[in-house]
Amino acid sequence: MPMQNKHKNKARLIDNISDIDQYRPILEKDNFQQSEPHWRRISKNAITLFQVLIDQDLQDLVKVLNAYPKYTEWVCEHFRYAYSYSENYADINAASELLELGEPYFSKQFVRNVVRKLPKLDDMSVEELIAFSNSLMKEHKEWHPIVTNHFIATILLRSEALNLHPLQKIILTKEITKIPKIKTYEYEAEDRDAVLDIPYMN
Repeated sequence: MPMQNKHKNKARLIDNISDIDQYRPILEKDNFQQSEPHWRRISKNAITLFQVLIDQDLQDLVKVLNAYPKYTEWVCEHFRYAYSYSENYADINAASELLELGEPYFSKQFVRNVVRKLPKLDDMSVEELIAFSNSLMKEHKEWHPIVTNHFIATILLRSEALNLHPLQKIILTKEITKIPKIKTYEYEAEDRDAVLDIPYMN
């Protein structure tokens, strides 16, 4: 599905591809088969590597995909059923980069699972939420619109759930409500993937 109001990520995450040298022995030995079905396209060692990278904070994952773009479609497909219940939250910039790289291969569950890996705001104090809101104001142009929209919606929901002084609520929400909402990929509609929270193969 084509994106509307295309954005441009100004801060690429990979400056020195030597950062991924530790992964090259596995990737260089992989006999990548583009024409094969998903599970047979790459080697077991490469599958294990990408499962580990997906489970972590995504920074190394996007570095690998920038250096080896042929794996991007595979990773986006695998991310649908490789959602991790670990406590490894995604680096926000890396999640944004992954969404940008993955736009041609979007599925609802892929996008949902990237969003699920974003840092949670539920346990933040009011002061921490205000600090995060200020960061959102500064950084949102560098983030994928899906990430920006998610955090704006989350902060607004938290502001309603908390028993805030009116002045605190204004400080928390006033500026972020000025951020234009960019219409982007609709990933919350109910479909077969909507209740997919466990791995499956098709």
